[in-house]
Amino acid sequence: MKYYHQYINHPWKKILFWGLLLVIVGFLLFIIGGLIGYSISSDQSAFNFLNPASWNHVFSFIR
Repeated sequence: MKYYHQYINHPWKKILFWGLLLVIVGFLLFIIGGLIGYSISSDQSAFNFLNPASWNHVFSFIR
């Protein structure tokens, strides 16, 4: 059985692999945390977290 490190033998490939993995896991944790937090803090559906109108409302506070 071949392990992943046999395919990723150059330093730049390791950095790229772990960097992409970190970005993907971070994005998934952001989405999951947002869905959980939005469902707990509001009376609406958790999937309204993904609604663009919700994000426009959030960004209106920043502007």
